[in-house]
Amino acid sequence: MIAMHNELREVIISGGRKLGLSVSEETVNKYEQYYQKLLEENKKYNLTAITAAAEAAEKHFLDSLLLVEDLQEIYNTSVVDIGSGAGFPGLPLKIYLPGLKMTLLDAVGKKVLFLQQVINILELYNVVAVHARVEEFAANHRESYHVAISRAVAELRVLVEYALPLVQVGGMFIASKGPAINEELRAAEQAIEILGGRLEKVREIALPLSKERRSIVIIKKISDTPAKYPRRAGIPKKRPL
Repeated sequence: MIAMHNELREVIISGGRKLGLSVSEETVNKYEQYYQKLLEENKKYNLTAITAAAEAAEKHFLDSLLLVEDLQEIYNTSVVDIGSGAGFPGLPLKIYLPGLKMTLLDAVGKKVLFLQQVINILELYNVVAVHARVEEFAANHRESYHVAISRAVAELRVLVEYALPLVQVGGMFIASKGPAINEELRAAEQAIEILGGRLEKVREIALPLSKERRSIVIIKKISDTPAKYPRRAGIPKKRPL
């Protein structure tokens, strides 16, 4: 177990350096505790298929930190992580940028319970885990956040209907996607426009060890989202805009 934790620590520190990030001792310690709890609860809840230390360090923690570049300039801001699952990318970002006010949103109760346990163990403030479907959550939290983030596997045209109603005009939605993004971007053009967004940029970056490519898609909220969106639970995925 000690060797496993050392490997996690080394990959996060060295990989972070390659990404231009300085990961403090305090932050790494919190990531170690988080990882330990993930391994324990994964036996019960099947939270992730990625459990080996080096792979988890890169594909969970460093992958989440790819968004630091887009968030560090708006440090003291409200963020909602849509489909947070086991907490990625929202929780590693909150730990690295503690000034963020973070909401971790997921529709699966056991995942939210796990997130609450991690928040308590790490004694984190200004972060909450919420058990709700995003379509229903939006009814009471419309335009409540400066930023929405997600690395969920849903198509971009589906994700924007989840995210943009939650974002204030002038805010943004950041989606972490794989390398083959062009077709998804084309398919999402209409949805982005309807929902009050504008594609700002796509930042291509590689993970430091595996060299797996990521596309960080940034969509600016430029006008109010029509009140009828998001549509009721399940419809955005079944009938994308």
